[in-house]
Amino acid sequence: MDSKLENLCVENKYEKLIHHTKSISNILKTNNGRLVNTSEINNNGLKKKIDGQENSTKTSFSDKLEDQNQSGSDDEKRIHRVVFTGGPCAGKTTSINRIKTFFENIGWKVLCVPETATTLLSSGIFFAELDENGKLDFQENLLKTLLQIEDTINETAKNYANSKNVIIIYDRGAMDPISYIEPHEWEVLKMRNPNWNEVDLRDNRYDQIIHLVTAANGAEQFYTLENNNTRTESIELARELDERCAKTWVGHPCMDVIGNSTVFDTKVTKALQTVCERVGLNLKGFDAGNRKRKFLVKQLPDESFFPNFEELTVVHNYLVSTSDSIQVRIRKSGKGGNWSYSYAIRTYEDGLPNETRTQIDRREYAILSKTIDSNHYTIYQRRRCFIWGHRYYRLDIYEEPCNPSCRGLIILSFRTADNDIILPSFLQIDREITNDSYFSMFNLSAKK
Repeated sequence: MDSKLENLCVENKYEKLIHHTKSISNILKTNNGRLVNTSEINNNGLKKKIDGQENSTKTSFSDKLEDQNQSGSDDEKRIHRVVFTGGPCAGKTTSINRIKTFFENIGWKVLCVPETATTLLSSGIFFAELDENGKLDFQENLLKTLLQIEDTINETAKNYANSKNVIIIYDRGAMDPISYIEPHEWEVLKMRNPNWNEVDLRDNRYDQIIHLVTAANGAEQFYTLENNNTRTESIELARELDERCAKTWVGHPCMDVIGNSTVFDTKVTKALQTVCERVGLNLKGFDAGNRKRKFLVKQLPDESFFPNFEELTVVHNYLVSTSDSIQVRIRKSGKGGNWSYSYAIRTYEDGLPNETRTQIDRREYAILSKTIDSNHYTIYQRRRCFIWGHRYYRLDIYEEPCNPSCRGLIILSFRTADNDIILPSFLQIDREITNDSYFSMFNLSAKK
């Protein structure tokens, strides 16, 4: 690990929020606000029945919270799942190794899932030599193999999470094989495998997606295939595959696209910073200059002006909090009846927000919904996600029913450096609202 990172002062904001997380565990032990009697708790600390239904025996996030609360432990462990994806020669291997070393040095258990395609292609298979049916069958079997490998490592990670935080780093994920086939072929594979859908394979399996743009786009002088004997892509094909790969992940709630606008080391550092922010680590000692910006949009243009996009329905609710300085919300997002669920805890330090987000299941979402803060409206959004100019954007369109102050509201958000702001040319921007507290979702949802 280089000296720059060795000198970093690390403050784990996630650990600072444990006192509030334990309050959430108490919520999970209530039914419509009524505390559960000891006789209603089974040996695992789980409430035996909720709304007349037996609880699942599967270990879930709420199970861990309740166990921690009963044992009085001061340490809450977690598993963070991050996918590194992108076109050929994008810097994935270097970034994964840097992040692996960093998290091992601060005491996390790091599990790295190798790229399944490279493993299979190393057998002597040449994808270009296969006919169309052979290519489709290969991608189907590749995805099945990938899912099995991931499931095995994911299950094993739970054992480590009993004693330390765990980060699982995937060299490509479940949506990557889809970028090598046509849309109608993906529909065929979904018909063959009824349990496959974008929300489950893209949103529910992973906590974070980082797309590193290929060097073939913006750093052509550094494009090389020498570090991977199974790759044969020309610069033109590398650009095409990079774009297709990025599109398959569009719609994930925590996706970051890191391009080649800086030197390579800064690109890798941005990847590290992005992961640290997602898990609630505050790094003191360097700043890659990559933060969220928000802009008010005057009106929604016709769909024909947009590049390829993914549109999701998103529902936010704020929960009763144990402190005025802590905001807690739950969210569900999805399409076609398939949903992903999460809850987020946000605090502020020196005026800057720090947010930790955790995926939960439908049962936990239903229980936490019982503590929705009646002083806040539910927020309904159509979220349109797209990539433009090799950057990832989200357009939130507020919908009825809503707080009167939200009517007609359209907000564009993305991550960028302060000196590198590029706005989509097809949008009419009113003004920047990044630091305008009036447009914080917490204030927009508040009942006056």
